[in-house]
Amino acid sequence: VYMRAIDKCLQQHRQAIMLVTEISLTKQIIDRFIGRFGSERIAVLHSKLSLGERYDEWMRIQSGAVEIVIGARSAVFAPLKNIGMIVMDEEHEATYKSDMTPKYDATEVALKRMQAHKGVLLLGSATPNVTSYYRAKEGIYQKLQLTHRYNKVPLPMVETIDMREELRQGNKSMISRRLYEAI
Repeated sequence: VYMRAIDKCLQQHRQAIMLVTEISLTKQIIDRFIGRFGSERIAVLHSKLSLGERYDEWMRIQSGAVEIVIGARSAVFAPLKNIGMIVMDEEHEATYKSDMTPKYDATEVALKRMQAHKGVLLLGSATPNVTSYYRAKEGIYQKLQLTHRYNKVPLPMVETIDMREELRQGNKSMISRRLYEAI
């Protein structure tokens, strides 16, 4: 899904950033992206690169030599000039928030960058964070829902329980009555 979306972005002569939650996932993603788009179109940014490697990738990006940047949280700052899309895989993960100075939330940075570039921010998650879910519910974000999985495995049944209502009914537990019964 992400690669198709990024491919559409590239067809419009725009650039894309693909953010992943952990550096350990970067290798798998890079291999898949290279298989589809070719290595010359992709730059990689993450903290495990040496300073020299990071500088070289940064300069390739800044020069316009690449169309796709793949990396962890800090890749959201990649100096692309014509960003059409930023994809955040597993957007609910806490790793997208920096607790070191400078402190930042990569989701909020990505949102601001896409507003400035008139691009699309694609937040992917089977379990979206509360802010994203609220924004989708309020119409601030457009919610796109997959109706089936890529590998045709059935989607699990999901039920949302309003814990405020549980509290009003006297349940002071962190677990809803419905979950307790199911367990």
